[in-house]
Amino acid sequence: MSEAAGNQPSLPALGFAEDLTEDERNSLGSFGEFITANDGDVIIAEGQEQDALFLIVFGTFHVQTESTGRPILLGQLKSGDTIGEVNIFDSGHASASVMAHSLSQVWKIDRARLEAFLEANPEAATRVLVSIATQLSKRLRRANEKAAMAREAVMDSF
Repeated sequence: MSEAAGNQPSLPALGFAEDLTEDERNSLGSFGEFITANDGDVIIAEGQEQDALFLIVFGTFHVQTESTGRPILLGQLKSGDTIGEVNIFDSGHASASVMAHSLSQVWKIDRARLEAFLEANPEAATRVLVSIATQLSKRLRRANEKAAMAREAVMDSF
C-alpha cells in the first residue's frame, strides 16, 4: 500500500460522504489520507488492533476470515462501501481481514481524527454518523438473512 503524495484529491461524494456539501467533504478529507492498494494488499488483518475507518474510492476488496482454520470469503466490497466501521465505534481486534482484489484506492481516517472532525463539524457529523449507521444496519440485516438461510439448510438436511 502506498499513501498518496503531493496534492491531496478531494473526498468524493460517495458512501458516507454522499450527503455532505463540497466544503464539508473537503474538510473531512483533510482529516484523513488517501491510500492506494494493489491487488493482494491487506488493509486490515484479522486479529490485529484496528481503529480506522476506510471509504472505498475505487476498486474492490474481499473480506475473509480464517477463524475456522481455512479462508472463508464473507463478502466483497466496492466503491462507496466502508471498511472498519465496527472497530471505529467499538475498538478492538479486527474480526476479519480485508484485501484488495484489484488496484484500489481508499480514504482512511483513524478514530481520533474522526472525533476531531465530528467535534469541529457537528451538522456534517450527524449526516456522516447516520450514513455509517445505515450501512451497518444493512450489513447486519444481510448477515441475519444469511444466518437464517444457513440454519434452514442445516435443518432441511435432517
